[in-house]
Amino acid sequence: MGSLYQDPLQDIPLTESTATRIEMHMVPHRFTLTDPIMLRHVLCLSIIVHNSFHVFLCCRQLCLARKSTEPPMEMHKAMSPDIFKEARTTELKAVELQMVGYIIDAFFSCIELYFGIFYHLWITTMVWYRNIGDLIWHNIAFMALFSTYMTLRRLPVVFYNKFILEPRYHVDSKDGAPFIGIICVSAFMIVFAQVILIPLTGLFLFIEGNGGFFFVLWIWGFIFISSIIILIIFTIFGMPFIGKMERLPDGNLKNTLKDVLDQFHFPRDSVYIVRTSYSTNTSAYAWGFCYKKRVIVLDNLLMNRGKDVEHLDPDDVGKGLQDEQLVAFLVHELSHWYYYHFLKAFTMVQFTVLIYLMLFGVCYHQTSLYQAAGFQYDFYPHIVGYWLVFKYVMPPYLTFTNWIIYYFFRHFEYSADKHACRLGYGNTLSSALLKLFADNIVFPYVDKWYLMWYSRRPTCLQRLKHLQSLEIPADIKIHKSQFFSKI
Repeated sequence: MGSLYQDPLQDIPLTESTATRIEMHMVPHRFTLTDPIMLRHVLCLSIIVHNSFHVFLCCRQLCLARKSTEPPMEMHKAMSPDIFKEARTTELKAVELQMVGYIIDAFFSCIELYFGIFYHLWITTMVWYRNIGDLIWHNIAFMALFSTYMTLRRLPVVFYNKFILEPRYHVDSKDGAPFIGIICVSAFMIVFAQVILIPLTGLFLFIEGNGGFFFVLWIWGFIFISSIIILIIFTIFGMPFIGKMERLPDGNLKNTLKDVLDQFHFPRDSVYIVRTSYSTNTSAYAWGFCYKKRVIVLDNLLMNRGKDVEHLDPDDVGKGLQDEQLVAFLVHELSHWYYYHFLKAFTMVQFTVLIYLMLFGVCYHQTSLYQAAGFQYDFYPHIVGYWLVFKYVMPPYLTFTNWIIYYFFRHFEYSADKHACRLGYGNTLSSALLKLFADNIVFPYVDKWYLMWYSRRPTCLQRLKHLQSLEIPADIKIHKSQFFSKI
């Protein structure tokens, strides 16, 4: 039976295509990747192996969490048995949900290929908008339908969390989202996804149509330039979009930081406090070049947010770092800047994205990929290729590169800790890490394999043990006033 057809590169009215589809055929004609039936089997096998590997990692973390019955010795003062039990329950629930998500995703991914789900979505779009002759508008309309489908595709995981995990782990009904709320959020996500994806779809299709075979290089250029612009804005204006920025007021903290800022060649008035009530991330950032350098400190790093107790919410009382702890924490952040960790990370990520896009561009033009998804050999809308390549072809590459990048990110954290320790802030930094751990309780144990793929930072326990191992004898410890004398 024929199907509606439009040339993806020209504005040709819908006609009846007589090309055949592989449909549910299971036996390949040739045992090569150019055979769409064989390629479909390989793609499904790839996604099953990929997701099974991540299910294996989740199982390791679940086993570790179930075996751990008390907090580590280093954290007994920061974590009571009741708090540890609560953190353990939260970790078990989160990892199990993640594991189930991979299983359901593998199931749907295979169904989508063998039953030609994307082909039917595209045909539905072409029927609904058959009077519109412009290809870009057809693709944009398809993305609206596709984003709706992908949101609905996520609902089994959401329902599993609501109706199975929450009762199993005795989640308070006040803490869990109501069922009506889940439906409303899903509807909002459908609209939000379309608001984001529709303009990006039009932009990428424009770049593809005018960029030739190597249009992915133009896409990488767009990503690279956008990243540079964001960095320039961050350097000049700081982070005003997350809260009100104000200079660090005069006081003991500012006086203590003067020597530290001088050692790292930062201006003494370059420390800014960002007042935000919604950010749960307790962190600080040191960034800049030439004459424009800034240290950004979120106010939840300050003891009691730097306010009087009567002006605080009860949950914020006692949280934050003492001045000497905050200084040690900022030395750690400045050490990242000193060793160019951000620039190294930025370079690695951009190089990874470039290689990814080049591989993407090669696979994107393979007609057998579209046939494997159920399309005819003469009918392969390129917009579907974005998802096919990302979902079925690139996961092995992303799994490998994520392992490498996360390894270096964790190495950067250890390097900055070592630098702070060499400057004499090791013990104070350890106390700061423990205080932040006590303020933001998380499960302290992480499986070493699970960590390699799911955390860009070492755990608090790992950093504490690393700092303890860095206790440098006094005769070789570098004095703070001499460390930067060579600069």
